[in-house]
Amino acid sequence: MRLGDIIEVSSADRYIAKLADEEVGFIGQFVSIPTKDSVIIGVIDEIAHSVREEMLGFLSPDKKIKYQPYIEDYKNSYAIIRGLGRLSDEGDETDRCTIDKPPHIDDPVESASNDEIARFHTVHGRPGAPYLRAMQDLLDVPVIVSMTKQIEAAVPESGDMLHLVRRYVKRT
Repeated sequence: MRLGDIIEVSSADRYIAKLADEEVGFIGQFVSIPTKDSVIIGVIDEIAHSVREEMLGFLSPDKKIKYQPYIEDYKNSYAIIRGLGRLSDEGDETDRCTIDKPPHIDDPVESASNDEIARFHTVHGRPGAPYLRAMQDLLDVPVIVSMTKQIEAAVPESGDMLHLVRRYVKRT
C-alpha cells in the first residue's frame, strides 16, 4: 500500500515523506522505498500533522462548508523515516544494513510487505536484526516494540528472541 512520497532527504538514513492520507502510517511501521537498484527498508520514527497557517482562522466546524475548496488540502501529514538498510535484487546479504545511496525526492513510500520484512530479517537462512542494537539509542521504545511485533508476524521462528528484546528495551 502506498503511504506517500519522499519530500526531503536529510541524510543517507533519515527522510521525510508527505503522507497521502492522515489515516495511513503508524509509529514503528516498516516501509519500503523502491529505488533504481534496490529497495530501502525503513521504519516510521515520527508522524506529524500540521495545518496550513493561512487556514488556521477558517477551521471552526460551522465554517468549513464555506471554504469547501480548501477542505481537502488544508492539512498535511508527514512521516519521519529512519532508513535501516536495503534489499538488493541480486540477493546480496553482506551489506544489508548499509545505505550507500539515499532515495530521491518524489520516490514512493510503501508499507513493507511481510515478505520484504522476512527477507530483510533473514540472513543466511537464520532470523536476525543486526541493526537493532545500533538503533536502540536512536529510536524510542514504542517504535522498537512495534517493530519487533511486525518482525515476529513476518518471521514467526524469531518470536522467542524478540520477546527477550522487548523485555530488555522496556526495562532500559
